[in-house]
Amino acid sequence: MKKNFLWILVLFFLGCEGAKFTLAPTKPQESYVQATRKTELVYDNKTQMVLVATHLNAYDEQKYPKEEGEIFLVDVYEGINAKKASVKKGFLENEYALRLANGDTPLEFKPVKKEELEPIMQENATRWGEYYLVRFPMQNKRDRDRLILILSHPQYGENLMSFGFKAKLDAIR
Repeated sequence: MKKNFLWILVLFFLGCEGAKFTLAPTKPQESYVQATRKTELVYDNKTQMVLVATHLNAYDEQKYPKEEGEIFLVDVYEGINAKKASVKKGFLENEYALRLANGDTPLEFKPVKKEELEPIMQENATRWGEYYLVRFPMQNKRDRDRLILILSHPQYGENLMSFGFKAKLDAIR
């Protein structure tokens, strides 16, 4: 009996030795998540649109410099109810709109295939979504510190995502 218990104990400790992974995210993963926001448009208690936006300037300042404008990766998923209600397919064709809180509208709205995304973006993208690179005009420091992206639809209303950090810090002080 003692011999069996000893063997089980030895196997238990040997079996646990090979687990050398951590659950902590890498620096790029953490930066990507911190630069990402999610919102939904709900109408008649049904989700019409789910939008996940990543502020790429905040994620990687070298690759996406602020001088090129405010650049977002937008991952869009239309709910089944919205698809049934519309003959047209697609984010832009169904009267959805994006703008910044200061009224700026996109300068560029470029559809992107999932395969074209960077690996970190691919692992965080929904497999059933549409993907767009959206570029807005460059914002001054004050607007950038309080950056808000607004998703709207004439029938379903609007919802906003706050990407600014300055306003939150001021509220704490």
